[in-house]
Amino acid sequence: MKVKIFSQPACPACNDLKEYLKRKGVEYEDVDVTANREALDELVKVHKVRVTPLLIFGDRKIIGFDPIEIDKMFAENRPETGKILAESDTPGSS
Repeated sequence: MKVKIFSQPACPACNDLKEYLKRKGVEYEDVDVTANREALDELVKVHKVRVTPLLIFGDRKIIGFDPIEIDKMFAENRPETGKILAESDTPGSS
């Protein structure tokens, strides 16, 4: 399973979350909702959230940066480790 993060560049909690995942060696897809209108629509319409960061892992969601909840979630199911994917690295992005 992979981790997906909805974030914004000027969001301190978003940056803290990404740094935390990097230190843990967790692979994630970073989706900047300020640069991608479709991602913002997904955040609001699909996930029913209007704030960032939003971490998606399987069917679990964590709103905000909560290391304790993140560690609990990862203890139950280990995420993939490896390369960090920026939105521009994902297939089909331009």
